[in-house]
Amino acid sequence: MFYVADKTDFNKIYSIMEYSFPESERRSRKDQCALMDDERYKIIYKRGNDGEICAFIAYWQLENAVFAEHFAVASIMRGAGLGGAFLDEFLSSCGGEVVLEVERPENDIAVRRIAFYERHGFVLNTFDYVQPPLGEGRSPAPLYIMSRGERLTKEKFEYIRNRIYRTAYKTDGKTFIK
Repeated sequence: MFYVADKTDFNKIYSIMEYSFPESERRSRKDQCALMDDERYKIIYKRGNDGEICAFIAYWQLENAVFAEHFAVASIMRGAGLGGAFLDEFLSSCGGEVVLEVERPENDIAVRRIAFYERHGFVLNTFDYVQPPLGEGRSPAPLYIMSRGERLTKEKFEYIRNRIYRTAYKTDGKTFIK
């Protein structure tokens, strides 16, 4: 069972986010919290045996797809299978198409992360993709998109990329698309 977060849960979730993602891949605390006012944005979470929030998935409901923007497990809970079980539960609840961003496989951690998602039914799409800067003075991040089930065609990738840009990043992406 997972819970839907509200603003009272946000600080604990953001603490896990800060530990799990580099600054370039997350918004400021204030900007991230403000997203919770958008009906298309949701955060779900799991509690550990101690009742504390131990994992979360922040996602956007796009047209015809779900974009899982952030997924993390508290460091003390990693390696115990909680993340995989939580991800599978989330995917079962989505029903339709699910996509997410991953770092390019340029280091061991990124390679392991991609393999984790592949074990849970995702495939890597190697079309050029750039996450827009998530704050003032930050740079865009070159990433890839993974999709659940089937590899995306170029046309489907462009459609989803444009939906992600407009919905999650509030941009048309023209300055990032090559």
